[in-house]
Amino acid sequence: MKHLARAAALAAVLLAPTAALSAQRELPYTYQGTVHAVKAGALDLITGVGEALRLVHMRTQPATAVVGEGAGLALGDLQPGDVVRADCRMTATGLVVDRIELKRRAP
Repeated sequence: MKHLARAAALAAVLLAPTAALSAQRELPYTYQGTVHAVKAGALDLITGVGEALRLVHMRTQPATAVVGEGAGLALGDLQPGDVVRADCRMTATGLVVDRIELKRRAP
């Protein structure tokens, strides 16, 4: 019985980092930036931190919600230069955007 308890404790210690890593992958990511390109099934967003600019590629799904201007929008309504907020999650194949909120139209 004592060996069984030790084995269970050892298994719990060894599996805990795996469980924490799985939970960490599900953490949401939020990006705010300027639309660079809108393609079928994808959105490229320019974001900045300090003086660094990054191009973030995220995939869209049919269930991706696009909202702004007091109503729902289609992904194709977004144009380069629009400022958006994108709520994403990391998957095994990269970022997947769940919700896009239009903050400001391109001038």
